[in-house]
Amino acid sequence: MVAGRRRIRFTAVLVAVVFALTGFSSHGHGHGSKSSGSGGGGCSSSKKRSSYDSNNSSSGSNGNGSGSGNSTPSPSKSAGPPAHAQVVTCAGPGSPKAVLKVTSDVDTARLIDVPVVFQGASGVVERTSVRVSLKARETRTVTAAMVQEGKAAEVTGCVLGTIN
Repeated sequence: MVAGRRRIRFTAVLVAVVFALTGFSSHGHGHGSKSSGSGGGGCSSSKKRSSYDSNNSSSGSNGNGSGSGNSTPSPSKSAGPPAHAQVVTCAGPGSPKAVLKVTSDVDTARLIDVPVVFQGASGVVERTSVRVSLKARETRTVTAAMVQEGKAAEVTGCVLGTIN
């Protein structure tokens, strides 16, 4: 029975220490949505609150969109790649080119490089890249030709790389 009480007391002290170290305290509730997190992430909530408290500006919200109601959303510079692409047809026996459909995901004109990997049964047959000029939100169909046309018979699939 004494060991059980010690275990409960140790657990209570441990929980109090964890709460103190992660920033959970009675004054944390007064911040409202500033310290809102996703429930169990004490460390991430502490980081959000402490960075918000230290500079008290709208840029203090470094989480996934949860912050104070007066923060301004940042431009979509880091929201993802400026375009996406898909393979319409791949190279193969008798056809040394791939046809791609490329779509702009941004509101400005861009020059996009789409990396293409022609793969065969034993690995990479050839790598190339297609440069595409896209207007805002435009979709274009382009051709990615193989440099070594004689190796088209070895191609079993096409894989697109990351568009930057």
